[in-house]
Amino acid sequence: MIISTVRQPTPDEISRQIKSLPGIYKQFESFLLKWLFVSVVLLFPFLLLGHYFPIASRIQAVYCIVCVLLSVCIVTVWTKRYKGGLGNRKQVVAMNTAPVEIVKVKTNRAIKREDPEDYGIAFYLDVLENGQQKTLYLWGQYLDDLEYENQFPNTEFEFIRKPGSDEFIDFKVSGQYFNPERTLPPFEKAVWKSGNYPVNGQVLEQTLDSIN
Repeated sequence: MIISTVRQPTPDEISRQIKSLPGIYKQFESFLLKWLFVSVVLLFPFLLLGHYFPIASRIQAVYCIVCVLLSVCIVTVWTKRYKGGLGNRKQVVAMNTAPVEIVKVKTNRAIKREDPEDYGIAFYLDVLENGQQKTLYLWGQYLDDLEYENQFPNTEFEFIRKPGSDEFIDFKVSGQYFNPERTLPPFEKAVWKSGNYPVNGQVLEQTLDSIN
């Protein structure tokens, strides 16, 4: 069985989301990479022109300064419009008001899929949704420790996330551990390249017995 409900986040859930936000160093690194990209784009036509026609060094210096300042302005506006600027103020405000989805699961059947290369193991879990037999797919490094401690697969568990997200805010087990029925090899490289694979928390429109 799988049941999903939506509610406002608790202070602890807001705190967990804030901790997952990138720090100031990561934000500055991202800003710097964008600035370098925009600067190269702006400078390229001038460098190409200078390859065919001589340009005075004074003009070159002025153009470079203008490009640097213009690229800073462009990236600043870009960052502010789409990410709220440096810092996480916009994201934090959103986290205080955006609802979270609580997904509660009961199951007694599972199939394990091996980890390809430190991405984390995966499990296909038999669930009943709206009276139909389906499969819940869970995948990630958070499952590695749970499996090692004989806590997963588990007959009862829940996870909290932004509605529909493949990243979880919290994951809790409350039932009994059981062994998976079988273990599948990792996805082949062709599958990874195609992107044709399920994501963490996705409910698949197929039964567990059809998984191979």
